[in-house]
Amino acid sequence: MVKDSKRKMRVKPGPKVADEDVKHERLTLRVHSDLIDILQRRADERNMSRSAYVEQLLVAWVQADPRNPKVDSKGKRVENAPHPFELMNKNSMLFGAKWAKFNQIYSLLFDQSAPAKWVDQPQDHWFGQDDEA
Repeated sequence: MVKDSKRKMRVKPGPKVADEDVKHERLTLRVHSDLIDILQRRADERNMSRSAYVEQLLVAWVQADPRNPKVDSKGKRVENAPHPFELMNKNSMLFGAKWAKFNQIYSLLFDQSAPAKWVDQPQDHWFGQDDEA
């Protein structure tokens, strides 16, 4: 009798995920092994996988930019959240504070201020109504 050479893969048990919460996209990066080592150490410090750690960094970056629509901790757009234009027009002081905070983060990361045209010409640099899926 010959054994079947292919092992059947078991589905990992766990809670069912709602269809709208399933992650369908994959992001692949080619990076230096030294960067992987650093990311792995930082992920280990937080007791999370490297993939989850990088996802958290990306979501935090998207959340920091006031031009982006509001997203939750997994990067999914928050339904019925006001559009960034609405927020800017509704409370310019709050928007200015968010922009200043984002500009500070941008400066720390890229050693320069965020381009002013990103705010001065929002139709070219914002996540507009036409861009929403």
